[in-house]
Amino acid sequence: MTTLLAIGVVSILVSVAALGYALLQPDMANLRSEQMKAEASGEGGRAMESTPVYDLIDKVLSTIGLKPFTEEELSLAGIKSSVTSVVATTLLIAFVAFAAGLALTGSFFFAVILLLAAPFLVKMYVGVKTSKRRAKFGLQMSETMSQFSSALKSGMNVPNALGSVAAEMEEPMGEELARIVNETRLGRDLIEGMKDTAERMESADFMWVTEAVAIQRESGGRLSEILDRVTETISQRNELRMKVESLAAEGKASALILMSLPVAVGVLFLLVNRAYMMPLFNTGAGKILLIISLVFYTLGGLWLRSITKVKL
Repeated sequence: MTTLLAIGVVSILVSVAALGYALLQPDMANLRSEQMKAEASGEGGRAMESTPVYDLIDKVLSTIGLKPFTEEELSLAGIKSSVTSVVATTLLIAFVAFAAGLALTGSFFFAVILLLAAPFLVKMYVGVKTSKRRAKFGLQMSETMSQFSSALKSGMNVPNALGSVAAEMEEPMGEELARIVNETRLGRDLIEGMKDTAERMESADFMWVTEAVAIQRESGGRLSEILDRVTETISQRNELRMKVESLAAEGKASALILMSLPVAVGVLFLLVNRAYMMPLFNTGAGKILLIISLVFYTLGGLWLRSITKVKL
């Protein structure tokens, strides 16, 4: 037991040191395109610096042909880091989880479970970030369309109006509109860029706006008047969405408490009465019960998520 605890403590120290080293390294720190950064600063794109750790990770991933994350996936989540940086962070989290599990329980079996679970938790975190970013994008639609309509009424054309709104809006709306403007300047069709953004953000409201712009391009008419009507509809949808979210907030809080209680109670017992919990990690029957409980814990979490998630 003493040997296992020593290994766990040493592993934690090594992991913390590695984490500190990684945090001090240069990183890809902006989600906007290199062209937008160059226009803002008046300089060309800055070359991405690298580190021996990142180079090694890139080499290993390319050798085995594995790509846990994509730039597009991280971009959607609003994570302003390179794929290599996220993979390095995931590895550190996995090793810290392994070391903590080994130090707390003295069970190599449980520590390996935590090691293997860490990448899935990071993947889940990226998914949650993506969902929150898309939800925020939808809530910004009403204000965005109001500014877009005002810019058109002032005499701007559609690309210039989008650029003006992109400069005023916060992320994620500002970043997504800036992407459309940059791609249009590079020769891509405006409607295609807007449709791609609507699909990326899974926004039916933005698809309506895209179709309105496409119809105005083909048949003419005052786009600002169409946008005013669309904005009114979007505002009503957002109001209804916020009411539903407020009604579902109690259920989500209850689900969070129910999911947190088993973990919190287990850690508390490990700290207060370690001997009482050891049979769960050191005996065959305890390991079987632990696996069964993890399976049902996961199923319960998915079930709670399904009943508290409301789609409009």
